[in-house]
Amino acid sequence: MKKIILFVFLMATITACQTVDPALEQTAVETTLHDFYAAMEDFNYDAMRDLCTQDFSLYETGFDHTDLDGFVESVKSMEGATINFDIDIEKTEVSGNMAFSVVHFSADILNGEANMNVEAYENYVFKKTDNKWLLHYCHSTHLPDKNNTNFASLHLLKVAEDLSVEGLQDALSKFNQVIAEMGFWDCGYTLMQVVQGSNDTYNYFIKGNWKNQQTYDIIHESEAWKKISDNLPEEVSKFFKNQVYLKISDL
Repeated sequence: MKKIILFVFLMATITACQTVDPALEQTAVETTLHDFYAAMEDFNYDAMRDLCTQDFSLYETGFDHTDLDGFVESVKSMEGATINFDIDIEKTEVSGNMAFSVVHFSADILNGEANMNVEAYENYVFKKTDNKWLLHYCHSTHLPDKNNTNFASLHLLKVAEDLSVEGLQDALSKFNQVIAEMGFWDCGYTLMQVVQGSNDTYNYFIKGNWKNQQTYDIIHESEAWKKISDNLPEEVSKFFKNQVYLKISDL
């Protein structure tokens, strides 16, 4: 009888030791998420990697990072900026070695004169590896920018049929690069062709997305933008000789 009691006691002790406290697991999962964004604020890429699985991936509005290297490179493009994240975790569920969190995400990014705010709803999947919770996947859906008035510019162009637009594309890419380096990653130029037969005067147009008048002014008054604009090759400048230029809100 004593042996039976001892055996039952030992089994109960072992079971108790193996039982996972759900509250502690939830806290550990959420700590991983907070530590990940703290590392990102500091541009500490080693710490970011230590908090992710080897096959981490992330999808957000406009970007699809199939691995951690791609995401780290996008963060590196923001070096020099001051970033503050606000992570409001609405729900975390743990099931075995997997966990799931729903988050209301907000980021304030200040880079020189550029001040950018991003809000999103995000879903995170975590894996427990070697007794440590790691980020495995994130899906981020951006919410509308409260400061975005859909301020845009249009350049209506008449391009000769035998004229290549490759040089124009290259110039727009240079503009877009310096605009992104200023911190306005969601602004810039796009060259589009008018549907054939829909307009007798113009066959191409350039749309510039600037979000609002203030952003437009900051970009177009910057030395980086002016340097490219003032030194456009003649073969590019001729595209704009007979253009019609418009500024539009709520396009």
